[in-house]
This record gives sequence, C-alpha cells and structure tokens, in this order.
Amino acid sequence: MSDLEKQVLDAMPKSQKIFGNTVYWVAIWSAVGAFFVPVFILANPSNNVLNPNLIFGAIFAGASPTEVWSYSTTGGFPGAHFYLDHITKADSWAMLLIAIGCAFGLFGLIPAVIYQLRKEKDWFCATLGTIIIALIVLSVLGVLSVGG
Repeated sequence: MSDLEKQVLDAMPKSQKIFGNTVYWVAIWSAVGAFFVPVFILANPSNNVLNPNLIFGAIFAGASPTEVWSYSTTGGFPGAHFYLDHITKADSWAMLLIAIGCAFGLFGLIPAVIYQLRKEKDWFCATLGTIIIALIVLSVLGVLSVGG
C-alpha cells in the first residue's frame, strides 16, 4: 500500500469503512452460499418447493407462470416470501440468500448510521442513511414499489 493510499484510508470516516466492510462480507457470504445451494437443490429434487425435474420441463414446454407454480408443493404461487414458511426446503435457502444479497445495503447502513449517530455526530449523513433504510424496509415489505 502506497503512502497516498494510506492517507486516503486514514482520512476516510470510520462509518464509511464499517459500511464498506459490512457490504463486502454480506455480499461474499451470500454469493458463496448461493454457489453451493444449487447442488443441494439438484441432489434432492423432492426437498424443494419447486421440484426442478418438473418445472424445467414445464418452462421449456412454454408453460405459463401459473402452470409452472401448479407443480409446486403448495399447488400455486405461495407468495413473495414463501421461503420463510418453507425454510427446510433447499430452494428456500436459495431464495433467502438472494434476498440477503439484494438487501446488503440495508445490512451495511444500519451499523454505519449507528456509528455516525454515536461517535461521529454526523447528523446529516445519519438522517440520509435512516431515510434510505426506511425506503429499503418499505420496499422489502411491499409498501413501496416501482411501476404498477
């Protein structure tokens, strides 16, 4: 590491380092998990909400989404966060890891905002971070959405 790089890192607020490190590790772990879960999905196809042996054939045959979901263990589309009700199923782990990977900004913002409020006293950035946290949470809950 050069002296310039060290100076830049030393000048960077710690809350930004906390955010960056948290986002980095959440993304890495969710990606590693998402890399291995398909092995479990294919190794035991009957331990899935959507059996891959059935749905791939339906998809390639041109089935509609309703027809594809009719092959699920629930008999139809079980809802956006179905993985929470079926957490013992391998494909639910895949969905959970995708959800965690997509919400990595939330997991990085929470400790960064707490540090900004408690140590740095950076009220402006903490307020903006809190607003972004609220937007992410409201989007995840389905209260806010883009489009129709």
